[in-house]
Amino acid sequence: MSQDLSKIRRYELKYTVTEAVAAAIIDYIKGFCSLDEHVPAGEKGYIVNNLYFDTPELRFYYDTKFRRLTRYKPRARYYGETIGDYIWPELKFRNSSVIWKIRHKAPVSQWHTLFHPQYSNRTEPLIKERLDTFEEVVHWHGAQPIMHVRYFRVPFVTQIEDYGRVTFDRSLSYRMANGSFDPSCKESDMIYYDDAVTTMHCESPVLLEIKVERLVPFWAIDLIKRFELVQRPFSKYCYGIDNNMAHSPDMRHSILRSTM
Repeated sequence: MSQDLSKIRRYELKYTVTEAVAAAIIDYIKGFCSLDEHVPAGEKGYIVNNLYFDTPELRFYYDTKFRRLTRYKPRARYYGETIGDYIWPELKFRNSSVIWKIRHKAPVSQWHTLFHPQYSNRTEPLIKERLDTFEEVVHWHGAQPIMHVRYFRVPFVTQIEDYGRVTFDRSLSYRMANGSFDPSCKESDMIYYDDAVTTMHCESPVLLEIKVERLVPFWAIDLIKRFELVQRPFSKYCYGIDNNMAHSPDMRHSILRSTM
């Protein structure tokens, strides 16, 4: 997993489907999609780890929860059960239905240096209309690690266009980061939250995402119609926070204390 995506602009469509529907969709898209080349040989997919950053008052959580048209999502990503030599700090910036994803590849040995940027003092006014990088958002908003989310992804890429992805995510789990910048974790630390009750689904769902550069190309429209897919918002980060709040009533206050 050494690809640096740099900056992409795309649309994302999210759905929750049953295992039976997911299997049928995979059989169908194999006619014009192939398994992502970054999937290890002999495997069906890979593990994704995201360390999400937020403000002490959980601004990015609430912006997503209440579907604010313009919002940020800063996070650091790595792949596999354990962290390797590199990590990908990335920023998702959403403006209405359009998403920009900006990321870069950083050696794990330099991870902590990213939080000492050469910016002006944060009390000075910010002139820029939009923050452009993970480091800028973390710095200017005083964001710190809140939650580590892990899941297993089966990714396909379209052969019809230069960019088009269809991904299937399962086994969603999280741990509270409590302000720790350490991105590593153990399986025993993780809490699974993709059960039917938490996700308000008839069974543990598969999270299906269609990601394209232009607004819904013909193959995506055909896929949506053929399987009668109904779009629904699904934020892995928000569902993790919701789950933890449900089981820890004073979770919000503990987050505030740990990040101040």
